[in-house]
Amino acid sequence: MNFENSHADSLPERAAGHPAQPHEQLVDFLPDAVLIVDENGTVVRANPAAAALLGHERSTVEGRGVLDFLPSFDWNLTRLPAAPEHSGGLHAARLRTTARAAGGWSFVAEISAVRLDRRTFHDSIPHGSCLALSLRDVTPDEDERAALSRSLLQAEAVLRTAGEALIGTDAEGRIDLVNPAAARLLGSRASELAGRELLSLLTSLGHDGEPLDAEDAPLPRALRAGRASKLPAQRLRTDDGTCLTADVAVRPVIEEGTVVGAVVALTDRRPYEQLTDEYAAAQTLCLHHHKAELERQQRRTDRAVDHTRELTDFLSGPLMGALRHLHAGTSRLAGDHSRPLWPEATVSLEALAADIRMTMALVDTRSQPYRHDSTPVGPQRRTVLINDVVQAGVRASTAFTGPDRVQFSVHAPRLLVHVDPDDMTTAVGRLIADVIHTDDASVDLGPHHVFVAALHQRSLLRIEVRGPCDGGVREHFDIVQGIATAHGGTLRTHRAPGVSGSTYVLELPSAVQEEAVPGGDETSGTALRPTGRHRSLTA
Repeated sequence: MNFENSHADSLPERAAGHPAQPHEQLVDFLPDAVLIVDENGTVVRANPAAAALLGHERSTVEGRGVLDFLPSFDWNLTRLPAAPEHSGGLHAARLRTTARAAGGWSFVAEISAVRLDRRTFHDSIPHGSCLALSLRDVTPDEDERAALSRSLLQAEAVLRTAGEALIGTDAEGRIDLVNPAAARLLGSRASELAGRELLSLLTSLGHDGEPLDAEDAPLPRALRAGRASKLPAQRLRTDDGTCLTADVAVRPVIEEGTVVGAVVALTDRRPYEQLTDEYAAAQTLCLHHHKAELERQQRRTDRAVDHTRELTDFLSGPLMGALRHLHAGTSRLAGDHSRPLWPEATVSLEALAADIRMTMALVDTRSQPYRHDSTPVGPQRRTVLINDVVQAGVRASTAFTGPDRVQFSVHAPRLLVHVDPDDMTTAVGRLIADVIHTDDASVDLGPHHVFVAALHQRSLLRIEVRGPCDGGVREHFDIVQGIATAHGGTLRTHRAPGVSGSTYVLELPSAVQEEAVPGGDETSGTALRPTGRHRSLTA
């Protein structure tokens, strides 16, 4: 295969028999890339479009083998047909192959090949050429085809994995697309459903379970309307007799303004109805359990109320009567001057009478009937002098401690506070009774020294009660704790290690109204004096 000899042989023949024509360069003006190849596979002519497509100069393309640009080109296209009857015609072929451009870059090219008779002269084509190749870059087409293929695969994956039953119909309502969920819902294979009418497979039912007329059924109306529709909770019956409830969505497929089909989406509500039934059954069972538990708790509460009522009746009846009788006898014996006793016995009888009075006060507090249906009453706040409140609390403590059993040290400045005076009086009296209470029979009966102080610190009313015993009697502590909580305050206990006795600190916020009040305030009332021995302390 000698390109120079074959090409040189053709030049004298052209010059001798075929003068140059004005349209000899017509190939150069074609918009498509054109390569003229001789029987040796050498490019003898390339138009500018081909040179630009391949990324070379035109002179560089001409004279090179066609396989340099089309590596996978079928070389049989350059061979002459064996049959002599085909020797005089043009033979066209179209194929796709990979073309190689400058820099090693490749692209997909569509080739239109036309076989030429090399003994026939063609205008603007060198004599002796046997093949004309038209190249077109189809890479964008291939990209679009690949994208379309990916889209189809994704659409197929979506259809197969969708939980909803998706059915595509044509303009006449015949099925042309179903996904696996729809096939399962309709009870047939997808191949068996193709071409069948959707309305013959799905019958709309009324509330009584009877089929509706085709004119009145919502699904046929939605298919005929040609617009998107949503039909919630439709009762349907499939071709195999299965009844179900489904949410139906119909969306028409419109092409050039004409409805060519529709897509029907069915959401089977049977799983949700089953879950609803299971949830309702579980709630009903739980309700029965709660009802039974409430009945058991009510029986226990009734028994506790009955027991409390019996205990209250006993406290307020026989026990209180016995305590009154014992107190009267003890007081009469201690005050009987006709039978003088030695001084120690008289003191013991008086202390015993005081203990009985304290016991009677505790029993009387506990024997009050409990009104569970009454509305709790909050603190009834008034502006009073804290000195009067502390003095009233000291006096109230004698109901629990007895006379002459406590010596008091009181520090209470004349300070206006906004509190419930009855609650504060109760709190101070009960704290005094608690700090002298002990279960040890060997402890001296008294008198005991108790320190009571009321201070104003950082907008807080602070009341301290300190005594010689550890206290902790729930009868007193719980009541004071409730009073502190009702006033928004706190009750704390301090016990020094290695030292007998305890200190209670009651703090009430935002209770102080004025730093100090001059003596003789007419609105504050008469100052109360504590029972027992009293000694005022200065700050």
